[in-house]
Amino acid sequence: MSMAQLVAAGAPELPAGYFYRVHTTSIRSLKVEIREQRRFRSRAVADTWVLDKPEESAEESIVKACARAFKEWQEEDAVRASYRAVSAYVGDHDPKGGK
Repeated sequence: MSMAQLVAAGAPELPAGYFYRVHTTSIRSLKVEIREQRRFRSRAVADTWVLDKPEESAEESIVKACARAFKEWQEEDAVRASYRAVSAYVGDHDPKGGK
């Protein structure tokens, strides 16, 4: 299944330079990763397990796992952004207003 097919089936579209990887693990489970393409290799930025439910098709399960991974990635990104905003205040502060 290609990235375009995943998005057409309902998975969130990723920004340029990112892609989904669906793979089996050593315990015969499926895992979905969101990966960032770098110059020579890629790195995982988010991942989640594919939940096997009898009432869902394999495609539905994978699309839902893509959506969960995307949501977790966005939430983690929001936390990092707020941390960056707060980190501007880290350090000693002169009570007299000087540097």
